[in-house]
Amino acid sequence: MKKLVLIIIVGIVFFQISYSQNYKFGKVSKEELQEQAYPLDSTANAAYLYKKRLTYTTLNAAGIVLVTEVQVRMKIYNKEGFDWSTVSINLYGDTKSNSEKASNIKAVTYNLVDGKVQEMKLDKKAIFYEKQNESLKVQKFTMPNVKEGSVLEWSYRIFSPYISIIDDIVLQEEIPIKKFEAKINLLEWFYFNKRQKGYYPFKVNQYSDYNSELKTNDKVVEVLEENIPALKAEPYVNNMSNYASALQLEVASLSAPEYGMFENYATSWDEIAKTILKSSSFGGELKKSKHLKEDIDKLKAILKTDQAKILGALEFVKSKIKWNGNYSQYAEKGLKKAYSEGSGNIGDINLTLVVVLRELGVNANPVLVSTRKHGVPISPTNRGFNYVIALAETENGKFLADASEKYSLVNVLPLRVLNWQGTIIRDDKTVDFINLATSIPSIKEFNLNYKITDEAVIEGITMVRYENLSAINYRNENVGLEKEALISDIEQYNDDIEILNYRVSNLTEISKPINEIYQFEKEDGVEVIGNNMYLTPMLFLSEKENPFKLEKREYPIDFGTPWEKRITTGIEIPEGYSVESLPEDIAIVLNDEIVKFIYTTKQVGNKIVVKSLIDVKEGIVPVHNYQEIRELYKIIVAKNLEKIVLNKL
Repeated sequence: MKKLVLIIIVGIVFFQISYSQNYKFGKVSKEELQEQAYPLDSTANAAYLYKKRLTYTTLNAAGIVLVTEVQVRMKIYNKEGFDWSTVSINLYGDTKSNSEKASNIKAVTYNLVDGKVQEMKLDKKAIFYEKQNESLKVQKFTMPNVKEGSVLEWSYRIFSPYISIIDDIVLQEEIPIKKFEAKINLLEWFYFNKRQKGYYPFKVNQYSDYNSELKTNDKVVEVLEENIPALKAEPYVNNMSNYASALQLEVASLSAPEYGMFENYATSWDEIAKTILKSSSFGGELKKSKHLKEDIDKLKAILKTDQAKILGALEFVKSKIKWNGNYSQYAEKGLKKAYSEGSGNIGDINLTLVVVLRELGVNANPVLVSTRKHGVPISPTNRGFNYVIALAETENGKFLADASEKYSLVNVLPLRVLNWQGTIIRDDKTVDFINLATSIPSIKEFNLNYKITDEAVIEGITMVRYENLSAINYRNENVGLEKEALISDIEQYNDDIEILNYRVSNLTEISKPINEIYQFEKEDGVEVIGNNMYLTPMLFLSEKENPFKLEKREYPIDFGTPWEKRITTGIEIPEGYSVESLPEDIAIVLNDEIVKFIYTTKQVGNKIVVKSLIDVKEGIVPVHNYQEIRELYKIIVAKNLEKIVLNKL
């Protein structure tokens, strides 16, 4: 027996040694290529087999330089994982002499062909740049010859003059990480603070390392982890990366008296304001209005009140400059050129809006924003923003506007902008903050009326009203579509009903709610068993599935805005039938009235009237309310699926 145990132990050790992985660049194994699924998460479309980052400071003739070396090995399990084969490298800087540079880019795709490892190197001509704004460009490349089962490997080095700005060490991605190594090595002269964020726990090692060249005890921060789980997407989360575990290093100062160097890097929001107002593409553009003079004079003649000026300025800028799809708080073309060409980026458009408002005599300022996909800037930093909107302040309150969104209204912003708070940049070089959350609910209201024929076919009419954000979303998705396409979408989304007639009004009149009406038939909406009819009263409008499936949730529930869904259903009782049973009424109000659900049924003559209301008062529901929200949705789904029973007389 002892001999058998010894053999097993030896076998295990041999197995581990045989398959111990070499992470040196180019040493991809057949075992990695043969792997069909990630062992710890079979749902993963791809996985980082190895992710390494080394950041260090070095001293050269130009001074201190920050160098970051990156090496990645990735496994692609299926076609859904192909999206991970495009690599983006962010490079900051506004001049050639003051910009980050990427070099030593190596990239290889490995495939197993007839039992042999086949390599394909990246053609350097396939590397290209995308300019995001005046201070950010992205170097991109897509790995060659990617197939299901491929292993991808790439490495590069970034040289940065911004020695006080260290990118976060991000431990979690939307795919798992098998082995993770990160080391930050800073000269002894740096003083910094570190902060951990996210929900996945990890250990940080900090120690000194003697630098024989400079005879200093350099500071080392190290993170070594294995088998890091994927950051799993959950419903109603604005940006999962906001919750990814990461280590943030904030360099406060540098002190090297022997070299005559002392720098204080701690910054403030006021410093951010001063810096951005100095920029020719931001503060400089806010001073340019001559090209607008003729139009401003016309607007002044017809817009007399502050409210009229704000609404008029918003619609004027919308009509003159169309969004080209590019984000940035900085002007891309410049206000004059964007105006003459009729298109521009976010900065071109909304800085123009600020200028127009000011010329009309309205107190207006730009507001820096980080979009929902871009994350949340916590500490003072210009890199944390990628968007700008306009703020008008009058005696009647504060009014936010975004002229890049064709269908937006004052204080009804597109969802991409509703992300925590905005930073107001005032002309006196100070900042203030404004909550971007709105109290204006997104509304969908349904009126559903139908009857049941002798053949148990449902014939009815549905009227729908969309208001505020729901109207913006509807217009963005449907303006320009042919009537047949609109009808097809409704039929598919609503249990394959058949639309007989369809009409929509106010589609382009953005100050009015959208009203949609359609006549329909549904053949399988009633179940007939013996003398009884069974039907789900709200038909295709019923909530059929609870979106909150996890037992435990770690993130707030982010609906974007408060919202209401109202459904009133009128059912004509078929001739020769009576009501045997109706679902019971229910009314639930959660703590602080954050969420309310009311469901009622009653018979009125030969009709059954069913009313349902889901009313959510907050755009963001705290995570401690998750369990009760989850339980409430269970009740909502169960109630929506309850049957009305009709009995044949």
